Amino acid sequence: MCSRACATRASNRESTSDHLPSPPAGSVFRVTEYPPTPPAAPFQFEPQLYTPPPLPPVQPRHRRLALVLSLAIGIPVLLLAGGAVVVVLALMGTFAPPAPPQLSALDEQRIQAEVVERSDLLAQLDTARSQYRTDLDNWTNTATWAADDLAGTATPSASVANPGGDAMPGDDPHGRAFLDSIGATDVTVLFEAGSENCGYAGTGGEDGYVYAGGCFNGAYPNTLFMAWDPGAEDLVWSIFVHEAMHWYQNENYLQVEYLADIAGIDRGSYTERWEADASCRAVYVHGIPLEEYVGSSSPCTIDGWYEGFIEDYLAGLGAKVAEPDPAAYEVAEASRP
Repeated sequence: MCSRACATRASNRESTSDHLPSPPAGSVFRVTEYPPTPPAAPFQFEPQLYTPPPLPPVQPRHRRLALVLSLAIGIPVLLLAGGAVVVVLALMGTFAPPAPPQLSALDEQRIQAEVVERSDLLAQLDTARSQYRTDLDNWTNTATWAADDLAGTATPSASVANPGGDAMPGDDPHGRAFLDSIGATDVTVLFEAGSENCGYAGTGGEDGYVYAGGCFNGAYPNTLFMAWDPGAEDLVWSIFVHEAMHWYQNENYLQVEYLADIAGIDRGSYTERWEADASCRAVYVHGIPLEEYVGSSSPCTIDGWYEGFIEDYLAGLGAKVAEPDPAAYEVAEASRP
Protein backbone atom coordinates (compact mmCIF):
# COMPACT_ATOMS: atom_id res chain seq x y z
CA MET A 1 0.00 0.00 0.00
CA CYS A 2 1.16 3.52 -0.62
CA SER A 3 0.00 6.64 1.06
CA ARG A 4 -0.17 10.18 -0.28
CA ALA A 5 3.51 10.70 0.70
CA CYS A 6 4.61 7.82 -1.56
CA ALA A 7 2.82 9.33 -4.50
CA THR A 8 4.43 12.68 -3.93
CA ARG A 9 7.93 11.25 -3.88
CA ALA A 10 7.27 9.39 -7.14
CA SER A 11 6.14 12.51 -8.91
CA ASN A 12 9.21 14.34 -7.74
CA ARG A 13 11.49 11.72 -9.26
CA GLU A 14 9.65 12.01 -12.54
CA SER A 15 9.98 15.73 -12.67
CA THR A 16 13.72 15.57 -11.88
CA SER A 17 14.54 13.09 -14.65
CA ASP A 18 13.31 15.55 -17.23
CA HIS A 19 16.38 17.75 -16.64
CA LEU A 20 19.11 14.99 -16.70
CA PRO A 21 21.00 14.30 -19.94
CA SER A 22 19.96 11.23 -21.77
CA PRO A 23 22.65 8.51 -22.15
CA PRO A 24 24.15 8.11 -25.56
CA ALA A 25 22.47 5.75 -27.91
CA GLY A 26 23.69 2.23 -27.76
CA SER A 27 25.50 2.72 -24.46
CA VAL A 28 24.84 0.78 -21.34
CA PHE A 29 23.86 2.80 -18.33
CA ARG A 30 25.66 1.62 -15.25
CA VAL A 31 25.36 2.53 -11.67
CA THR A 32 28.62 2.77 -9.80
CA GLU A 33 28.48 1.01 -6.43
CA TYR A 34 30.65 2.19 -3.53
CA PRO A 35 31.55 0.05 -0.56
CA PRO A 36 29.66 0.90 2.62
CA THR A 37 31.45 3.03 5.20
CA PRO A 38 31.95 1.24 8.50
CA PRO A 39 30.20 2.94 11.52
CA ALA A 40 32.33 4.93 13.95
CA ALA A 41 33.02 3.46 17.36
CA PRO A 42 30.86 4.92 20.24
CA PHE A 43 32.41 7.75 22.28
CA GLN A 44 33.89 6.72 25.60
CA PHE A 45 35.15 8.75 28.62
CA GLU A 46 38.54 8.07 29.92
CA PRO A 47 38.30 6.28 33.29
CA GLN A 48 39.42 8.32 36.35
CA LEU A 49 40.29 6.99 39.76
CA TYR A 50 38.97 8.84 42.98
CA THR A 51 41.51 9.21 45.73
CA PRO A 52 40.04 10.24 49.19
CA PRO A 53 41.95 12.87 51.19
CA PRO A 54 44.26 11.57 53.86
CA LEU A 55 42.88 11.32 57.46
CA PRO A 56 44.24 13.69 60.13
CA PRO A 57 46.85 12.19 62.33
CA VAL A 58 45.60 10.70 65.60
CA GLN A 59 46.58 12.76 68.61
CA PRO A 60 48.41 10.93 71.29
CA ARG A 61 46.51 10.12 74.51
CA HIS A 62 48.84 12.20 76.66
CA ARG A 63 47.82 15.39 74.77
CA ARG A 64 44.11 14.84 75.43
CA LEU A 65 44.82 14.16 79.08
CA ALA A 66 46.71 17.42 79.32
CA LEU A 67 43.69 19.28 77.84
CA VAL A 68 41.28 17.73 80.39
CA LEU A 69 43.58 18.60 83.26
CA SER A 70 43.85 22.17 82.03
CA LEU A 71 40.07 22.57 81.94
CA ALA A 72 39.62 20.92 85.36
CA ILE A 73 42.13 23.30 86.94
CA GLY A 74 41.41 26.47 84.95
CA ILE A 75 37.61 26.74 85.41
CA PRO A 76 37.64 26.59 89.26
CA VAL A 77 40.48 29.11 89.27
CA LEU A 78 38.39 31.47 87.12
CA LEU A 79 35.39 31.02 89.41
CA LEU A 80 37.46 31.71 92.49
CA ALA A 81 38.90 34.79 90.87
CA GLY A 82 35.45 36.07 89.93
CA GLY A 83 34.15 35.48 93.46
CA ALA A 84 37.10 37.36 94.90
CA VAL A 85 36.31 40.30 92.64
CA VAL A 86 32.66 40.31 93.82
CA VAL A 87 33.74 40.24 97.46
CA VAL A 88 36.15 43.11 96.91
CA LEU A 89 33.47 45.15 95.15
CA ALA A 90 31.02 44.46 97.97
CA LEU A 91 33.57 45.56 100.59
CA MET A 92 34.20 48.72 98.60
CA GLY A 93 30.48 49.54 98.69
CA THR A 94 29.83 48.99 95.02
CA PHE A 95 26.62 47.01 95.73
CA ALA A 96 25.43 49.12 98.67
CA PRO A 97 21.86 50.59 98.36
CA PRO A 98 21.80 54.10 97.02
CA ALA A 99 21.42 56.92 99.46
CA PRO A 100 17.82 58.13 99.89
CA PRO A 101 16.93 61.24 97.94
CA GLN A 102 17.00 64.48 99.78
CA LEU A 103 13.44 65.70 100.39
CA SER A 104 12.39 69.26 100.88
CA ALA A 105 10.42 70.32 103.93
CA LEU A 106 7.29 70.66 101.79
CA ASP A 107 7.69 67.12 100.43
CA GLU A 108 8.09 65.73 103.94
CA GLN A 109 4.93 67.52 105.08
CA ARG A 110 2.99 66.10 102.19
CA ILE A 111 4.23 62.59 102.91
CA GLN A 112 3.31 62.87 106.59
CA ALA A 113 -0.14 64.17 105.71
CA GLU A 114 -0.66 61.25 103.33
CA VAL A 115 0.45 58.77 106.02
CA VAL A 116 -2.01 60.28 108.52
CA GLU A 117 -4.82 60.21 105.98
CA ARG A 118 -4.11 56.60 105.11
CA SER A 119 -4.00 55.65 108.77
CA ASP A 120 -7.39 57.29 109.34
CA LEU A 121 -8.86 55.43 106.39
CA LEU A 122 -7.50 52.10 107.62
CA ALA A 123 -8.96 52.77 111.05
CA GLN A 124 -12.34 53.55 109.50
CA LEU A 125 -12.19 50.38 107.43
CA ASP A 126 -11.38 48.28 110.50
CA THR A 127 -14.22 49.88 112.46
CA ALA A 128 -16.72 49.36 109.64
CA ARG A 129 -15.63 45.76 109.15
CA SER A 130 -15.92 45.02 112.87
CA GLN A 131 -19.35 46.67 113.10
CA TYR A 132 -20.63 44.74 110.11
CA ARG A 133 -19.50 41.43 111.58
CA THR A 134 -21.10 42.28 114.92
CA ASP A 135 -24.40 43.26 113.34
CA LEU A 136 -24.39 40.20 111.12
CA ASP A 137 -23.77 37.94 114.13
CA ASN A 138 -26.59 39.66 116.02
CA TRP A 139 -28.95 39.18 113.11
CA THR A 140 -28.04 35.51 112.71
CA ASN A 141 -28.25 34.76 116.42
CA THR A 142 -31.61 36.47 116.96
CA ALA A 143 -33.08 34.65 113.97
CA THR A 144 -31.96 31.37 115.51
CA TRP A 145 -33.33 32.29 118.95
CA ALA A 146 -36.71 33.28 117.50
CA ALA A 147 -36.96 30.09 115.44
CA ASP A 148 -36.15 27.97 118.49
CA ASP A 149 -38.78 29.76 120.62
CA LEU A 150 -41.47 29.47 117.98
CA ALA A 151 -40.77 25.75 117.62
CA GLY A 152 -41.59 25.21 121.29
CA THR A 153 -44.44 22.87 122.13
CA ALA A 154 -44.82 23.40 125.89
CA THR A 155 -48.42 23.24 127.03
CA PRO A 156 -49.56 24.55 130.43
CA SER A 157 -52.07 22.86 132.71
CA ALA A 158 -55.05 24.64 134.18
CA SER A 159 -54.66 25.33 137.89
CA VAL A 160 -57.57 27.67 138.71
CA ALA A 161 -60.91 27.22 137.01
CA ASN A 162 -62.35 30.10 135.05
CA PRO A 163 -65.26 31.72 136.91
CA GLY A 164 -66.97 32.31 133.58
CA GLY A 165 -66.98 28.64 132.57
CA ASP A 166 -65.07 26.50 130.11
CA ALA A 167 -66.24 28.04 126.84
CA MET A 168 -66.47 31.53 125.42
CA PRO A 169 -69.89 32.97 124.72
CA GLY A 170 -71.01 33.14 121.12
CA ASP A 171 -71.08 30.86 118.11
CA ASP A 172 -67.35 30.03 118.33
CA PRO A 173 -66.82 28.97 121.96
CA HIS A 174 -63.13 28.15 121.42
CA GLY A 175 -62.33 30.73 118.75
CA ARG A 176 -61.30 27.95 116.39
CA ALA A 177 -62.50 29.51 113.17
CA PHE A 178 -60.89 32.85 113.97
CA LEU A 179 -57.56 31.29 114.95
CA ASP A 180 -57.50 29.24 111.77
CA SER A 181 -58.22 32.36 109.70
CA ILE A 182 -55.04 34.08 110.93
CA GLY A 183 -52.84 31.00 110.55
CA ALA A 184 -52.85 29.99 114.21
CA THR A 185 -53.98 26.47 113.44
CA ASP A 186 -51.92 24.95 116.28
CA VAL A 187 -53.09 27.44 118.90
CA THR A 188 -55.62 26.47 121.56
CA VAL A 189 -57.43 28.44 124.28
CA LEU A 190 -56.91 27.53 127.93
CA PHE A 191 -59.58 28.83 130.31
CA GLU A 192 -57.37 29.60 133.28
CA ALA A 193 -57.86 32.06 136.12
CA GLY A 194 -54.53 31.36 137.85
CA SER A 195 -51.18 33.13 137.76
CA GLU A 196 -50.39 31.94 134.23
CA ASN A 197 -53.19 34.20 132.99
CA CYS A 198 -51.34 37.49 133.40
CA GLY A 199 -54.27 39.60 132.18
CA TYR A 200 -56.99 38.50 134.56
CA ALA A 201 -57.50 40.17 137.94
CA GLY A 202 -61.08 39.30 138.74
CA THR A 203 -62.47 39.95 142.20
CA GLY A 204 -65.85 38.41 141.85
CA GLY A 205 -67.61 41.79 141.77
CA GLU A 206 -66.61 42.89 145.27
CA ASP A 207 -65.62 46.39 144.09
CA GLY A 208 -68.62 46.78 141.82
CA TYR A 209 -66.79 45.78 138.63
CA VAL A 210 -66.69 42.60 136.62
CA TYR A 211 -63.51 41.65 134.80
CA ALA A 212 -62.44 39.78 131.76
CA GLY A 213 -58.82 39.21 130.94
CA GLY A 214 -56.51 37.18 128.78
CA CYS A 215 -52.79 36.60 128.30
CA PHE A 216 -50.28 35.38 125.75
CA ASN A 217 -47.15 33.95 127.36
CA GLY A 218 -44.19 33.40 125.03
CA ALA A 219 -43.18 30.35 127.06
CA TYR A 220 -46.27 28.67 125.58
CA PRO A 221 -46.31 29.85 121.95
CA ASN A 222 -49.36 27.76 121.06
CA THR A 223 -51.63 28.74 123.94
CA LEU A 224 -53.94 31.68 124.73
CA PHE A 225 -55.19 32.16 128.31
CA MET A 226 -58.71 33.45 128.90
CA ALA A 227 -60.83 34.09 132.03
CA TRP A 228 -63.75 36.36 133.02
CA ASP A 229 -66.22 37.06 135.76
CA PRO A 230 -69.87 36.18 135.34
CA GLY A 231 -71.54 39.21 133.84
CA ALA A 232 -68.51 40.22 131.72
CA GLU A 233 -69.40 38.02 128.75
CA ASP A 234 -69.73 41.03 126.41
CA LEU A 235 -65.99 41.76 126.83
CA VAL A 236 -64.71 38.27 126.20
CA TRP A 237 -64.52 38.25 122.40
CA SER A 238 -62.69 41.56 122.00
CA ILE A 239 -60.14 40.50 124.64
CA PHE A 240 -59.71 37.14 122.92
CA VAL A 241 -58.97 38.84 119.58
CA HIS A 242 -56.51 41.17 121.35
CA GLU A 243 -54.61 38.16 122.75
CA ALA A 244 -54.64 36.50 119.36
CA MET A 245 -52.96 39.64 118.01
CA HIS A 246 -50.22 39.16 120.59
CA TRP A 247 -49.71 35.70 119.12
CA TYR A 248 -49.38 37.36 115.70
CA GLN A 249 -46.82 39.83 117.07
CA ASN A 250 -44.81 37.02 118.57
CA GLU A 251 -44.95 35.04 115.34
CA ASN A 252 -43.80 37.95 113.17
CA TYR A 253 -41.82 40.32 115.40
CA LEU A 254 -40.11 38.10 117.98
CA GLN A 255 -36.72 38.57 116.31
CA VAL A 256 -37.31 42.34 116.35
CA GLU A 257 -37.80 42.14 120.11
CA TYR A 258 -34.49 40.34 120.49
CA LEU A 259 -32.77 42.96 118.32
CA ALA A 260 -34.26 45.67 120.54
CA ASP A 261 -32.83 43.93 123.59
CA ILE A 262 -29.38 43.79 121.95
CA ALA A 263 -29.65 47.50 121.18
CA GLY A 264 -30.18 48.14 124.89
CA ILE A 265 -33.84 49.15 124.55
CA ASP A 266 -35.73 48.45 127.75
CA ARG A 267 -38.96 46.55 127.20
CA GLY A 268 -40.78 48.86 129.54
CA SER A 269 -40.07 51.75 127.15
CA TYR A 270 -42.31 50.28 124.47
CA THR A 271 -44.80 48.11 126.38
CA GLU A 272 -47.59 50.65 125.91
CA ARG A 273 -46.94 50.79 122.14
CA TRP A 274 -46.80 46.99 121.99
CA GLU A 275 -50.20 46.69 123.67
CA ALA A 276 -51.70 49.47 121.53
CA ASP A 277 -50.38 47.80 118.38
CA ALA A 278 -52.26 44.59 119.26
CA SER A 279 -55.55 46.42 119.89
CA CYS A 280 -55.21 48.59 116.78
CA ARG A 281 -54.58 45.51 114.66
CA ALA A 282 -57.78 44.02 116.07
CA VAL A 283 -59.62 47.24 115.13
CA TYR A 284 -58.13 48.02 111.73
CA VAL A 285 -57.68 44.47 110.43
CA HIS A 286 -60.41 42.42 112.14
CA GLY A 287 -63.16 44.97 112.71
CA ILE A 288 -63.39 45.03 116.49
CA PRO A 289 -65.09 48.35 117.49
CA LEU A 290 -62.60 50.90 118.79
CA GLU A 291 -64.84 51.50 121.83
CA GLU A 292 -64.30 47.91 123.00
CA TYR A 293 -60.78 48.86 124.10
CA VAL A 294 -61.38 52.35 125.44
CA GLY A 295 -61.90 51.23 129.02
CA SER A 296 -59.33 48.44 128.86
CA SER A 297 -55.68 48.40 129.90
CA SER A 298 -54.70 48.31 126.20
CA PRO A 299 -56.63 50.94 124.23
CA CYS A 300 -55.91 51.56 120.55
CA THR A 301 -54.11 54.90 120.75
CA ILE A 302 -52.11 54.83 117.51
CA ASP A 303 -53.49 57.35 115.02
CA GLY A 304 -53.01 56.14 111.46
CA TRP A 305 -51.91 52.67 112.49
CA TYR A 306 -50.43 50.57 109.65
CA GLU A 307 -48.96 47.13 109.11
CA GLY A 308 -45.39 47.09 110.40
CA PHE A 309 -45.91 49.97 112.84
CA ILE A 310 -44.29 48.21 115.80
CA GLU A 311 -41.22 47.26 113.78
CA ASP A 312 -40.71 50.84 112.64
CA TYR A 313 -41.27 52.08 116.18
CA LEU A 314 -38.52 49.85 117.57
CA ALA A 315 -36.24 50.87 114.72
CA GLY A 316 -36.83 54.47 115.73
CA LEU A 317 -35.65 53.58 119.24
CA GLY A 318 -32.38 52.25 117.85
CA ALA A 319 -33.03 48.60 117.03
CA LYS A 320 -31.41 47.33 113.83
CA VAL A 321 -34.43 45.51 112.48
CA ALA A 322 -33.09 44.58 109.01
CA GLU A 323 -30.41 42.17 107.87
CA PRO A 324 -27.16 44.15 107.53
CA ASP A 325 -26.28 45.18 104.00
CA PRO A 326 -22.50 45.29 103.34
CA ALA A 327 -22.99 48.36 101.11
CA ALA A 328 -24.20 50.36 104.12
CA TYR A 329 -20.82 49.83 105.83
CA GLU A 330 -18.76 50.91 102.83
CA VAL A 331 -16.20 53.58 103.76
CA ALA A 332 -14.61 54.04 100.35
CA GLU A 333 -15.19 52.60 96.93
CA ALA A 334 -14.28 48.89 96.66
CA SER A 335 -13.76 48.64 100.43
CA ARG A 336 -16.88 46.66 101.29
CA PRO A 337 -16.24 44.43 104.33
